[in-house]
Amino acid sequence: SVYPQPPMVDLEVKTKGAAAFGSLGLHAVEMAGRETSTGNRPKRVHCVSNPCTLRINDVTIGVTSSDVLFHISSDETNANLPPGSRLARIAEHLLHQRSYYPLFPPAKGACLDLARYKEWEMPCRPDILIVPSRLATFAKEVMGGSTIVVNPGELTKGTTGGTYAVMDVHPMEREGLEKAVREGDEEMEHGMKDRVRVDIKRI
Repeated sequence: SVYPQPPMVDLEVKTKGAAAFGSLGLHAVEMAGRETSTGNRPKRVHCVSNPCTLRINDVTIGVTSSDVLFHISSDETNANLPPGSRLARIAEHLLHQRSYYPLFPPAKGACLDLARYKEWEMPCRPDILIVPSRLATFAKEVMGGSTIVVNPGELTKGTTGGTYAVMDVHPMEREGLEKAVREGDEEMEHGMKDRVRVDIKRI
């Protein structure tokens, strides 16, 4: 498939009172057999484009499936870096250049539609950036702790299981929000590094 990709379409096909599985998109698969008493279907899954920048409550999340970390690491040279800093520094290239694929020309074998390059621009700096890669899994603070970059790894590796990430995002403390309201602060730091827990798990 060509990168970037439009969102999958949410479709429902009724077959004897249930949604048929197949090429319907994630929404239909998730909602099959979960009708409420009123007949309404709660939206638990949203199909989005690839790449995508989305907001859930006060948290902005950036997601891409392209292995851009591996592509950049294959084309760069470096020396005298602090131990363990290389992958985080590579991830910072995406944030500094505000692009989900800041590499030109693209890596060999990358299926990019260069006519739609504006669609992989990053409209803002996300609080959490998810960049799956074949490189070592990690979850690190970058840009002074304002963004958490997560590489959950690959779900499968050949015929064996791979890795995935489980993230817990805790809400802001109520006392801090009430204080901001009393003092009239219209903007306040999200403090993501103190609110997020990431566990990389192996299948």
